[in-house]
Amino acid sequence: MRMTIDLRQIRHALALGRYRNFARAAEALNLTQPSLSRSIAALERTLEVPLFDRTRKGVAPTAFGRVLLEQGELVLRREADLRREIQLLAGLEGGTLSVGAGPYASEISVASAIARVAATYPRLKIRFATADPADVIRDVLAERLDVGIAGIAGLEHDDRLAIESLPSHRIVLACRPGHPLASQARPALARVLDFPLVTTLLRGVGAAVASSQGKPAPRLAPVDQDLVPHILVNSLALARLIARESDAIFPGTTSMLAEDVASGHLTLIDFDMPSLKTDYGVLYLRSRTLAPAARVLIDVVQEIEANAQSDRTPATSSAKRASDTRGGARNTSLTKFKRP
Repeated sequence: MRMTIDLRQIRHALALGRYRNFARAAEALNLTQPSLSRSIAALERTLEVPLFDRTRKGVAPTAFGRVLLEQGELVLRREADLRREIQLLAGLEGGTLSVGAGPYASEISVASAIARVAATYPRLKIRFATADPADVIRDVLAERLDVGIAGIAGLEHDDRLAIESLPSHRIVLACRPGHPLASQARPALARVLDFPLVTTLLRGVGAAVASSQGKPAPRLAPVDQDLVPHILVNSLALARLIARESDAIFPGTTSMLAEDVASGHLTLIDFDMPSLKTDYGVLYLRSRTLAPAARVLIDVVQEIEANAQSDRTPATSSAKRASDTRGGARNTSLTKFKRP
């Protein structure tokens, strides 16, 4: 027969076992003595054994009662620990948050957002991985990630996912100072693509590049609307290093290029292609309750993304007017990258 034991009754039994007297135990519990007697009697009926022997001097636990008192303490401690863990998670002071993001989203906003959340809630355990956007989507669907930030094209009708779109950011091209394109005014796309791109897999921009020049781009292979760069890497930081030391071209946003441009390691190419832009959003499962920590992270990502969008430069031609002192090439005006 299945028994249901009320934790409140266990607390009553523990108090009675401590005081060995109904009156004193009831007073400690802020109950009336009859209420405590009824509670103990109900627990004995549930367990179908006597828990306390009643004597003139008070009460004494039976063999069954001694087992209850020993195990009851452990049960209440575990119940208290469970409540504490739930409360800590709800209060963002504990628990684990798993996040995945594509390379561009990671660098534009997600890493900074995680830093802010971690600084505010240092006891929150965060698992963060940068991965190909397709892998991020798969991990969200497989419940390996609480939150994913990845390309949202084609996911609009997937009822499994809740999607919160994020602002698009213009992609500009950068090269090393002294590069053949560094001083060239408005080079054509075909001329730009004479040089290898170095970056991660560019999701969803293959058709845009191909249509801009009327044919498949040299050195780039359209694969299901994606572009495979000539130099394929899994890290944007490594891509920038390669561009600094070669004739490879790095596509990025003005915010991620700001430091390299300010230091003179890279300069912007006077090239503007509006169709080159980011297109990603926040993803999570509709069927799962979003943890408070996940909601806080999403809100911070949205704030950083909005600020990054307001700071972006729509074109690069005006930035090429400042001269560069290295190798006779021109550099980009650094004021373009400073936030007001």
